[in-house]
Amino acid sequence: MEQRDPKVVTIVSAMFGQNCYVVYRDNRSDCIIIDPGLDWGKIIRKVTQLDLTPAAILITHGHADHIAGVEAVKQRWPEAEIVVGRRDAQKLTDPTLNLSADFGFPLTTPPADRLVEDGRFLDYAGMKILVREVPGHSEGHVIYLLNDATPPLAFVGDVIFAGSVGRTDFPGGDFELLAEGIRSKIYTLPPETQLWAGHGPPTTVGHEKTHNPFVRG
Repeated sequence: MEQRDPKVVTIVSAMFGQNCYVVYRDNRSDCIIIDPGLDWGKIIRKVTQLDLTPAAILITHGHADHIAGVEAVKQRWPEAEIVVGRRDAQKLTDPTLNLSADFGFPLTTPPADRLVEDGRFLDYAGMKILVREVPGHSEGHVIYLLNDATPPLAFVGDVIFAGSVGRTDFPGGDFELLAEGIRSKIYTLPPETQLWAGHGPPTTVGHEKTHNPFVRG
């Protein structure tokens, strides 16, 4: 059967304007969900409407706005594996570390089913996914790369945005570390690579490498 390029559906959660992504091939019935946020009902409805079954819940980092929907999605599809970077795993079960306590709505999620590190390959929903660690916004932040897509796709969480970069004033933040990670792990990707960020519109490696005012290539 022909392998078609993945499709990406964006679901924006209110309050923080956080992007959750549902990624799937239209000749398959499974998918991955990346960073299910606060509007988990909307996420579950969209996946159900698409008649998809999540194989995995991929988490870029453990801040509250990116994990708030994990428990609800896991309850709806218990077989979906929760995947997170090893150094951010504790944030899932600690409201202080995931910053939800600071915002007055302490939350936790089930613990991860799978911990990943830099260079690990994942295989979910017919997609080969490369994990790269890019700390600086969060010490265990990872990004997920689909290099086999045309153009390649990178789900970059809060590392880099269209015209901006992630905050580094949270605990575990480090701007120099973030900038180095952007240059070595993102700006070295093909310029046509699409960057799907945790907030705001998608952009490309080529555009940000040339125009991003915070980190130039």
